[in-house]
Amino acid sequence: MLKSNRIKAVLKMNLSSSIKTLMLCPGLAFFLSGCAVKPYMTEMSIEKQIRNDVVGKYYYVEGRVSWASPSAGYNIKTRNIHIIQNAADLTLNEGYSYFSIARPFDISTLEKNSMVTTAQEFIDKCTPPEGQIFNVGNMRCGFNGTSATAGVIIAVFKERPLSFLSYDAKDVKEYLKANEMYRDDSYEKDITRSERVMQKYFPDYMSFVTE
Repeated sequence: MLKSNRIKAVLKMNLSSSIKTLMLCPGLAFFLSGCAVKPYMTEMSIEKQIRNDVVGKYYYVEGRVSWASPSAGYNIKTRNIHIIQNAADLTLNEGYSYFSIARPFDISTLEKNSMVTTAQEFIDKCTPPEGQIFNVGNMRCGFNGTSATAGVIIAVFKERPLSFLSYDAKDVKEYLKANEMYRDDSYEKDITRSERVMQKYFPDYMSFVTE
């Protein structure tokens, strides 16, 4: 009888853990991988003059949840902070100083003239409360509210644009480090995915970044 109760307890614990993982990582692929999805970046264009202003270049870059906690709000918050971290890191790693978000449109400083241009403003506007257990309300700034990874298309520049707003990549990185939000994990570079990414996530943007 005692052995049977122990077996039931173990099965119950495993089932509970699996349900939590499934809730935090919608879709069978996320469930089977335990959210172990590596974010990546890919080039979207050659250098070009953007909006008759500065010369820049387009990239797509992702962020991911830090770990599968029981709080959906916490997970999406860490993912979205990782997005802005990787956007800043990509900008600096590729030899640029500033970046503007092109997609999602809701947070675009390039097209919608969003006034959000600092890490703190991005976090305040684009991340849900950490204590939010369920997925409802986690969709902020055009990012989905469920998946382990999400991404942005950014335009990067060596000089600050004059006709539209941009983020200072160095300031973003320093803010995240000063507030203990900066993570050691980053993105992987995959230049083979550009067309596939555009067609899947941003089909209306393909002609704009490739013309």
